Formats: sequence, C-alpha cells, structure tokens
Amino acid sequence: MRLFLCLCLAFSACGDDDTDGDPPDMFTEPRDLAGAEPRVEIGTGITSFVDIAHGADVELVNGPQGGWHVDVALRLYDVNPQELTMRIEGYDATSGDPVGVPIERILTERRVQPEGDHWLRVGDQLIFAIEGPDEVTDTDVRIEARITTPEGAMATAQKVVHVIDDVP
Repeated sequence: MRLFLCLCLAFSACGDDDTDGDPPDMFTEPRDLAGAEPRVEIGTGITSFVDIAHGADVELVNGPQGGWHVDVALRLYDVNPQELTMRIEGYDATSGDPVGVPIERILTERRVQPEGDHWLRVGDQLIFAIEGPDEVTDTDVRIEARITTPEGAMATAQKVVHVIDDVP
C-alpha cells in the first residue's frame, strides 16, 4: 500500500503543463504586448514553417489512419500563447462548402516554439471529410485560421491553396 501511495504521489507531480502561475517567458527579452494587435499567418510544414503563396500547390497526405489531409503551420504574432484558442477550417474555394473537419486547440507555451518575433505552431492538419483523394485533388481549398486570446482579442487569416496528389 505504501508503494502504491508513493507511486501515486510521484506521478501526480509529473503534470504536462504548469498552469499554476505565470508561464515562463520564452523570448530572450520580455515583450510588452499592451496595445499590440494579434496577427496570424498560414503556411505548411510539420517541423518548420514553409511560407506558401496564395494559390500555391500543397501536397495531399494519406494519413496513417486512412484519412486525407494537408499539413498546416501557423506563425502567431503579438500574443501570449498561454491559453490561446486556435481554430483551423477548410472550405471549397469555389462553392464555399466546408471540406474539412474543423480543429480547435487551446495552446500553451509548451505547444508552440519561439522563433524571432513570433511563436510557431507546426504539425497541425486540415483533415478532409472525403471518401478518396479524387474529391479534393486538383481543387482550390481556402484554409482559414483564427486565434483568440483569453481576453477576447482575435486575429484571422486565410489562404487559398491548390491541392495536388503527386504520389503515384
């Protein structure tokens, strides 16, 4: 019984996020965000941000569970990422119909990376609600991203991409 209690105490001390108090400052110099307008940029990438032009080709990925997605990365400017709400959605650029499963996450500083004057969020996926790749291949998809601070400040971005499937 004593071993069980010790293990419970040890594991309860190993939390994923430190939400008791202020998060540590990830930038080398403290930043004053008072009056700053949040901003978000959309790119692609799973380990780094790859800037993509409006209308650029993005690769359709067959996921490990049999679904289809495109990789999405975000740059977040002039925000504290702690408890920041992030939402990514996809729409057919011609009809405006939803084509993806909306994703929404509550971020922390552990789920983003500091990079220069912004935070970087990589590895997200716009998962398509489709039966097969031919439903989105060679179509234009509008990716919309929105971030909202706990105080209610919001920033949005959108980018139209051309979905391709180059894998034979």
